[in-house]
Amino acid sequence: MLLTKKLNMGLSGLTLLMVALSLPASAEKSVQDAEAQRQVAERLDDFKITALKLQRHADILQSHRNSPISWQTHANQLADLTDHVNELGKSLSELEAMKSQASDSQRLAIEHVRPHLVAIAQSTTRAIELLNENRGITRFPEYSEVASDIYDHADTLHTKLDVILDSENSKSRLDALELQPASSEGS
Repeated sequence: MLLTKKLNMGLSGLTLLMVALSLPASAEKSVQDAEAQRQVAERLDDFKITALKLQRHADILQSHRNSPISWQTHANQLADLTDHVNELGKSLSELEAMKSQASDSQRLAIEHVRPHLVAIAQSTTRAIELLNENRGITRFPEYSEVASDIYDHADTLHTKLDVILDSENSKSRLDALELQPASSEGS
C-alpha cells in the first residue's frame, strides 16, 4: 500500500514536472517578446527625444530665415540639424533591424518616420548648398521655402511619433488594468 502510494505520488510529481517543463518554453518566448518590445520602446523613446531636438532646431532655423542674423548662425543651425538627422538615421537603421520583434504600433512608428527623415535630410542638404553658393541667400524665398520644408517635416515626424507612442502607452496601461465588464445590476 505504501509502495503504491509512493508510486502514485511519484507519477503525480512526474506529471507536474512535465507540465512545468512544457510551460517555460512558451513562457520564455513570451518573456523574450516582452523584453524585445521593451527594448524597441526604449529606442523609440530615444528617437522621439532626438526628433524633438531636431524639431526645435528646425523651428529656430525657420524663425531666423528672414531676420538680419549672420550666415554663420544659419550655418550653425544647419550643422546642428545635420547632426540630429545623422543620429536619427543611425537609430532608424537599428530600429528597422528590430522591427520583426516590435509590436504593431511600434512597427507603425518605425515605418512612418523614414519618409520624413529622408525629406529633412534632402532639404537640409539643399539649404547647406544654397548657403554655400550665396551667404546672403537667407533672405530669399528659395531658402525660406527650404527652411519651412525642414520644419514641416520635422514637426510631422515628431507629431506622428508622439501620437503613435502615446497610443501604444495608453493601450499598455489599459491592458495592465485587466478591466472586467461592469455588471448591469442595480441600474
